[in-house]
Amino acid sequence: MNSERSGRSFKGPLSARKNATLGELLVPSALLFLAGCCLPYDLTVARFFQAGQIPGFLRELVENTEPLGHGIGIIVLLGTAAILHRAAAKRYVTIAALALLAGVGTNVIKFSVGRIRPRDLSLEASSLAETWTGWFPYLNGLSGSQSFPSGHTTVAWAAAVLLASAFPHARMWLLGLAAMVAYGRVQCSAHYPSDVFAGAALGWTIATLLLKQSAIQQLLLVPESDELKSHPSSLSKEAVPAARAA
Repeated sequence: MNSERSGRSFKGPLSARKNATLGELLVPSALLFLAGCCLPYDLTVARFFQAGQIPGFLRELVENTEPLGHGIGIIVLLGTAAILHRAAAKRYVTIAALALLAGVGTNVIKFSVGRIRPRDLSLEASSLAETWTGWFPYLNGLSGSQSFPSGHTTVAWAAAVLLASAFPHARMWLLGLAAMVAYGRVQCSAHYPSDVFAGAALGWTIATLLLKQSAIQQLLLVPESDELKSHPSSLSKEAVPAARAA
């Protein structure tokens, strides 16, 4: 039922629009451009992080953001949010499911394009071509060739875009956390810089396309009446001054 016909107003994803905006096109394009720019330096960066010269506090800080790009971490985080904010539970469950769907999309590419992870690559490798192992690595018995693109980064960026559509005031914070996840995957030698930029572009694109689907927009909507019911204390605070004035 249409929200106007039902007499209810809704809070929903503010960035979900039918037509792509300039930003929606520029961001993934810029990320893919950066991925291409990073390719010549992938081995240099990989060797730097393999040397373990990162300060311990920074390493620990970044490593603790990794669950934000992992399926279990997303389920725990958004599942907790759904329990705490029951009026918007459908929204959080939907965002979690869509973020995991973005991860599935990444796995399709991973299974199609083989690339050795930095931690599994010989330090003596001298050519970027040595990082690529060809098409369909699993068919060739190369189960460790899952570096491109970064699945954690894809999930983190997809979740950030989806959450930012509902909470635009937190957009920069959410994208910042997603960027930390991406950096962490390079720091722990799980991915090359080009892998994480490609993953970020993929996560952004998938989330943006999903947000344009009317069925998904409906799942992300939260009636304001339900929003108020989930915060009764705010009603009582507003009711007291009104009662005194009367």
